[in-house]
Amino acid sequence: MDPTSSAPESSSSSLAKAKLGASLQIVGSMTVGGTFYGFMTVTAGLCAHSLIQTRQTRSGKHLVFLLVYIGVLWTTGTVMIGGVSGVAVETYVIHASSSLESPYAQEPIPGGSTLVATAAYWMVLILSDGMMIWRFKVVWSTSRFYRYLITVPVVLYAVISVFGFLSFIIFCNRPLWGSASVKQDLITAMICSSFCLNVHVTATIAGRLFHYRRRFKANWGSPDTGHYTSMGSILIESYLPLTFSTIPLLVTYTIDNPAVYMLVSILGQMQIIALLMVMLRVSRGVAWNSSTAPHSVESAIDRALAAHDEQFVQSAV
Repeated sequence: MDPTSSAPESSSSSLAKAKLGASLQIVGSMTVGGTFYGFMTVTAGLCAHSLIQTRQTRSGKHLVFLLVYIGVLWTTGTVMIGGVSGVAVETYVIHASSSLESPYAQEPIPGGSTLVATAAYWMVLILSDGMMIWRFKVVWSTSRFYRYLITVPVVLYAVISVFGFLSFIIFCNRPLWGSASVKQDLITAMICSSFCLNVHVTATIAGRLFHYRRRFKANWGSPDTGHYTSMGSILIESYLPLTFSTIPLLVTYTIDNPAVYMLVSILGQMQIIALLMVMLRVSRGVAWNSSTAPHSVESAIDRALAAHDEQFVQSAV
C-alpha cells in the first residue's frame, strides 16, 4: 500500500472536522443563540413591566436604577449575540477558504467582531456574577458565618474581572505577553472561577433557603408555590439553572470540542436570563430580601409557635 495514500484521507478528515466546527458555531450563534436571546428579551420585558407596575413600593431613584440595570443587561446581551454572529460570518463566510484548512479552524479570525463579542461576554459576566454576590449578601448578611463565606466569591469575582479584562479586552486580538498559551490559561482560569462562583452561591443560598423551608413545612405545612421557601423558588433564587448551564461549556472547553462555540452563545444569554428571573421575583415582592432576614423569620416562627402553645394551654384549662 502506498504510504502517501493516507495523506488525502487525513486531509479529508481534517476538512470534515473543520466543517463540523463551522456548522456548530454558525448554528449556535444564529439559531440556538438567537432562540435564547428571544427568551432573554421576553424575560427582560416582563421584569421591566413588573417593576413599573409595583413602582409604589420603591423610591423613584431605586426604580430608575433597576430599569437602567435591566436595560444595560438587555443591551449587552444584544451586542453579544450580534458580535458572536458577526464572528461566525467573518470567519466562515468572508474568510471561508482559510478558515476550513484544519480541524482547528473554529478559532475566530482576529478583528472588530471578535473584540465586540468578547467584551460583551466579559461585561455579562461582570454584571451577572456581581448580582449573584449581592443576592448572596442579602441572604447571608445576618449570619455569623457571613464574614467567612463572603471571602470566596469576592476573590473569585476579582479573578474573573482581572483575567477577563486582560484576555478579552486588552489582548483580545494578540497574544498575551507574546504567548498564546498564557492567554488561553487566563481564559481557562476565568471560566473555572466563574463556575466555582456559581457553585458556591448556588449551594449556600439553596442551603439557607432549604433550612427555612424545612422549619416552615414542619410548623405550617407546605409553603405556597410563590413563597421563597418553595422548591421552585429555591431553584430560581439560588441560580441553579445557570450553574447547570455552565457545566457543558466547561466540559467542551476543557476537551477542546467545537460545540463550545454553540454553548458560549447559550450561556451568555442564560447568564442574563437567570439574573432577570431573580429580579422578576424581587420586583413582585416574593423573593428573600432585607425585610425577610433570617432573624426576622426565626422570630416570626417563634412568636407563632408561642401563640399556638398558649392557645392550646388556655383551651386545656
